[in-house]
Amino acid sequence: MKPYIICHMLGSVDGRIKQDIWGLKNSSRYFEETAEKIPAGAWLVGRITAQEFSSKKQYPLEDDVDVPKEDFVAEKVSETFSVFIDPSGKCFWDSNMVSTEQVIVVLTEKVSGAYLNHLRSKNVSYIFGGKEELDLQVVVEKLYRLFNIKTLRIDGGGHVNGSFLKAGLIDEFSLVLAPVADGTIGSPTVFEVEEGYGARTATRFKLKSVETIYDDFLWVRYMVIKDKQ
Repeated sequence: MKPYIICHMLGSVDGRIKQDIWGLKNSSRYFEETAEKIPAGAWLVGRITAQEFSSKKQYPLEDDVDVPKEDFVAEKVSETFSVFIDPSGKCFWDSNMVSTEQVIVVLTEKVSGAYLNHLRSKNVSYIFGGKEELDLQVVVEKLYRLFNIKTLRIDGGGHVNGSFLKAGLIDEFSLVLAPVADGTIGSPTVFEVEEGYGARTATRFKLKSVETIYDDFLWVRYMVIKDKQ
């Protein structure tokens, strides 16, 4: 079993991710206020975004700490969770909470025992998704089984979204469409999967709802057509 997975993004009409050149005032509200309307047991982001929430301090790590490479589930102190994909264990934490959500870190077995000891010292839950690379199917199944997360909202960026898309794990796509055309060649897009086309087929969607918000924005929600992939 896995959670129902919703990918939620703010994008331009040409599929780009928010940049300063868009000229939006208080731009985070367009994403955050709509995200709050999507009930979910957890939200998930990648390592780059994780750095915005993790500690600004570099904690010293003890040498030769032997900690088993096993999942660690801390005592539950919140009804909701924030999940951070950090395969190599680069982010440090001051506590096991981000706002009102309890932190879960997703790792590979490449991390050191000393880093695991740091997470345990802050009572931060962590799970392993593979030895060298993450198997996202394993990750989401653990989130369901160990933390009872029934609905998971993915908050990007493009590479995280693309990884879940390629793995066929997304059930719904929620897009806040900003009335801007970015036009920057090579800038990040809503889904970043891989170079070229290869053997992969495009993911198709069925319209669930569309709503005009903030005067000129559209909030479009799609269901993934699973049998067409």
